[in-house]
Amino acid sequence: MSVSTEQMEIPHTLEFTWLSLVEKKFYTGKWQLDKEKITALFEEGFMNYDTHKRATYDTFIIGLAPKGRVVLWAGAAGITKEVGVFQAHDTIITKEKAYENAQYMLKEGYQERRLQSDFLFKPEIQEKIAKYGRPDPAVYDLYRERYNWRPVILLPEGGAWKSSTLHFLNGELETLQGNEVLKNDFQSRAIPSYFVAFWKNQTTDSYGVWADPFDEQEILNAFKKLGNKENIELIFKVAPNNKNCRIFVKNNTEEIELKKATITCE
Repeated sequence: MSVSTEQMEIPHTLEFTWLSLVEKKFYTGKWQLDKEKITALFEEGFMNYDTHKRATYDTFIIGLAPKGRVVLWAGAAGITKEVGVFQAHDTIITKEKAYENAQYMLKEGYQERRLQSDFLFKPEIQEKIAKYGRPDPAVYDLYRERYNWRPVILLPEGGAWKSSTLHFLNGELETLQGNEVLKNDFQSRAIPSYFVAFWKNQTTDSYGVWADPFDEQEILNAFKKLGNKENIELIFKVAPNNKNCRIFVKNNTEEIELKKATITCE
């Protein structure tokens, strides 16, 4: 599972087998990748704003979820794009079939011990699971729903929006700087889970606002209510003192304020 970075061809197949601790079963699958889509993504690349040069992806990320769901992303510094979603099937792995270095997973009590370990789950996550139970696996379908939307920063007079970073519920990541900030067009995006933006005022003092995180249910409900028939704006309205911010989700006919997000503005 640990490989060095080197020149490779674009992959054409993904094969994966894993143990789902929560479900106490193994999953496996083998899928053909959309090589043309991945090649186009790599060739298009993106602007690396640290080097101010065009760059391309250098990492593949595999996400595993309950019920055998598999998601594949291509990633690099400041950007992550979903490139495939797949369905695995459950399988039986015996000690004889398992790799020698994986046989420890089949020892009695292993799964229970791992689920109770702080190595996998921070104490606050353990407490949340104990109080509310585990999320419904169907939530991953909600995470992947897309809407045509864009972020909008309403700044005090003389303010200039410089950059922002958006983390999405579906695992994608997007950075807006330079021309992307100036263009700021509507795009098909998943719902954000985290957002940070930076700007300067007339005297070049720098400020930032963090929605870290949004309240998941509140923002899911807001986007669902506005629907897909009209473009949506996620608006950050910064107070004149640059120290407070209110957040709204808005289309041409309705505006909803997000009051439960954890907001820092400074």
